[in-house]
Amino acid sequence: MMGVIEFLDQLGSNARLRERLLAGAPAELERALATSGISPELRSALLAGDELRLGELLGAQPIVCCLIVKPDPAQPDDDDDEEEEEDEEEETDKAFV
Repeated sequence: MMGVIEFLDQLGSNARLRERLLAGAPAELERALATSGISPELRSALLAGDELRLGELLGAQPIVCCLIVKPDPAQPDDDDDEEEEEDEEEETDKAFV
């Protein structure tokens, strides 16, 4: 009995097998999956090419990308300075009214 990870590993590492199963008739891929002992739900996701469902069935975490942007010290952030100057001008204008 082969697990889905082993099946995908074998498929990815063997170009001849990959070409035969993926480029050939879908029935051949179905036969290979049926003899692998992979559960019907996983087989269905593999045959459909449903990466999200396959990931859910395997318990994979969703892809999350977090970024932290560090400001470049050589280029000061001029936007904040302009906003502060505008606020000061408005306050000054109100004081004269």
